Amino acid sequence: MKSFLTPLALLLLAAPAFAQTQADTDKRIADLEKKVALLSKSESKDDDLKGAGFNVKFTGRVFLDGTYFSGGNYKLTNGAFLRVARLGWKATLGNNWYGEGELDFSLNAIGVKDMWAGYTGFKDTLIQVGHFKEPFGMDTLMSDSNIFCMERSFTDSWTPSRHIGVGVAKWGERWQGKVAFFGQAIDDTSDAQEVADTPAQDPTAVQTAGKAFPKLVTYKITDNQGWGAAARFTFLPVAVADNKFVHLGLAVAQRTPNAGAPGDYTWDFSCRPGTNKQSKAKFLNAAVTNVDKLSQTGAEFAGQWGNLSWQSEYQQSQVKRRDTQMLVWNGVSQVATTAAVQLASTVDHKFSTYYGQVAYVFGGQRRYDNGDAFFKGVTPNGKNGAWEIVARYNVMNQDDKTAIDPVLGGIEKNTTLGLNYYVNKYLRFMLNYTTVKNNENAMASKAYSATGAKIPSDNFNYTNMRVAVTF
Repeated sequence: MKSFLTPLALLLLAAPAFAQTQADTDKRIADLEKKVALLSKSESKDDDLKGAGFNVKFTGRVFLDGTYFSGGNYKLTNGAFLRVARLGWKATLGNNWYGEGELDFSLNAIGVKDMWAGYTGFKDTLIQVGHFKEPFGMDTLMSDSNIFCMERSFTDSWTPSRHIGVGVAKWGERWQGKVAFFGQAIDDTSDAQEVADTPAQDPTAVQTAGKAFPKLVTYKITDNQGWGAAARFTFLPVAVADNKFVHLGLAVAQRTPNAGAPGDYTWDFSCRPGTNKQSKAKFLNAAVTNVDKLSQTGAEFAGQWGNLSWQSEYQQSQVKRRDTQMLVWNGVSQVATTAAVQLASTVDHKFSTYYGQVAYVFGGQRRYDNGDAFFKGVTPNGKNGAWEIVARYNVMNQDDKTAIDPVLGGIEKNTTLGLNYYVNKYLRFMLNYTTVKNNENAMASKAYSATGAKIPSDNFNYTNMRVAVTF
């Protein structure tokens, strides 16, 4: 009997604890049921968005470069450089709506790249509004994940690129056309405002013992922002197959100077020799003052025949001057011009650039997008990846030797040989070797000279290497 009563007593004593445990279990089950109900509602909301055509794909890329300069007499910096670090998204925003955005995090700053929305409700048509590339310059329009060489050609130094605007693109089986109207770029607008709001040193101030040196001045932007328009038309006169075609294109663009200091209408054409900013030396340095507008024209000849691809462009920029310049901005205020400046201030100028490049792929092929009318990247055919050999000849002429007000910005000629290895569609290794030849007017700042003076007709070479990750 004792042996029976002992477990019974223990069971009776434990009953309240079991009851409490059961109550806790029931409460946890009820809480879980509530959470499941909430999750079900969330999922149904997501399903509603998906049903309305909502979808987001995140993208990104990181380019790590190494640069080595050789030859020549300028002191150009060798080293490693984070060329690109970007995160972006591509989103379907409901039925017939689409958008893209991209932010750049290189150079220890955040920059806005693409940021636009578009309507796709009409057949083979895209209506865009936001911050995107103007339809001018095939090399500039291509993503830097897909270009043949590590850096774009000289054409990219003066193409309009991204601005805030609205555009309409239409395409067919063998043609594409786009026209757009723009204001300024987002960075141009914010940078100009920052400069205007930042106090500047007055060069006319004189230091006096016991008093502050020197007084500070600033200015306000009063001009309207710059504006422009661009149009591009391309077609395929030969189209045997998706990988056998000939591409021809024509493009025009026109822009006014960005809003800046009062009465300062300068257009700067300076650019680097087709390399990254590891060394910031610029050998082409044309700048024109008193600019009313810049008009540009471009012609494209490209194509593909199996594993062989080629691409070339010729572009011309014409600078139209304003009326006689009576005042000039000296960094602090507007001052009266001299008779010589007034005489030179209305002379128009013209500059040009062109390049030609070819590429041959082993183990894959380049792709061409007829809707955008430019090349996409290389996707390997198999697990061993794909190799690509590239050659480019590139010329920029910023000399315009007019009788009055000649501009001597220099002429530079580059020849590049490249080797690209595509491990897969996400990982790529690149190697470029470039020879640079400058004429007597193409000179970097004396800060890069060992002698403290500019060096005319200096030639040099550089080798670039890149590890590129794209997703």
